Amino acid sequence: MEEVKDDMLRLHLVYDGPALEEHRMDVRALAPALLAVGDLVERANEILNGDQAKVSVNVHASFKTGSFGVDLETMQTLWGRIQDLVSNHHVTSIATLCGLLGLTARDAARSVVAVVRWMRGRQITRVEPLGDGVVRLHINDEHLDTEERIIQLVRDYKLRKALEGMISEPLEREGIDSVSVLPRKGGEVVMHVERDEAPYFKAPPAEDEILDEDTFVANLQVVTVAFQDGNKWRFTEGGGGNAFFANVLDEAFLKRVQLNQENFAKDDIIRAKVCRRQRITPQGLRADYEILEVIDHRSASPKVQFGIDFGDPS
Repeated sequence: MEEVKDDMLRLHLVYDGPALEEHRMDVRALAPALLAVGDLVERANEILNGDQAKVSVNVHASFKTGSFGVDLETMQTLWGRIQDLVSNHHVTSIATLCGLLGLTARDAARSVVAVVRWMRGRQITRVEPLGDGVVRLHINDEHLDTEERIIQLVRDYKLRKALEGMISEPLEREGIDSVSVLPRKGGEVVMHVERDEAPYFKAPPAEDEILDEDTFVANLQVVTVAFQDGNKWRFTEGGGGNAFFANVLDEAFLKRVQLNQENFAKDDIIRAKVCRRQRITPQGLRADYEILEVIDHRSASPKVQFGIDFGDPS
């Protein structure tokens, strides 16, 4: 891949309120907020451009009475081969990215910030395609027209967490009343959020997405036995493989365990029917296991082979 060119956009982020009258902002509020701005722009770039471009956000502080302002310099580096340029692969520019987010004046009325503010923490009930990349969002009897790309951004959990870090979390601190974005110091405000709107910008709980579910029979080594109802057992497939926890759902087997009809020694082995579900969570890919049926239970101690044919006892 060859680096093609850089694109740059400057913004001015301002936190305002009585706590900032001396041009000071608690680093415990400022540092996460600035990191969130970087995460916000970077995540939008990942969603819309993939690996065709990368972005960076640089900051330096500036001040005016009763506020704390930060100059943001967003830079986008485009990557690609000559044939990619000839084939007209589309890359969303840094100016367009910031416009879609609501950090510039471009289409600010239907940006991510505008859509999240309109939602006010409510769930969208219907998305109606209107054509040419435009959709109509419905919440009960209300509707708002916006771009499909903006819905991609609004639905992304990581992006919403970054927006929360930039807006909601600072405004929840005592003495910070508003957050604004301007194209430059002294310019016209393009985004402004007051303290009473902060709850609207908190990220909703992420919904896990089930990727795959399969059932298979496996030999498992028992690492930990759970005698208390509801607790998970711990298993490994041996060979130094990773251990995992699983719910045991075989009621007949569990009853035999409770009646001491099944006794376990170190590293005992069960042959079982296993259900595995893979899902995407905010923390990444996860797998859940359930033991549907215990087919056999044996000791891990190997048996001695006699090598003798005892013949037919008859």
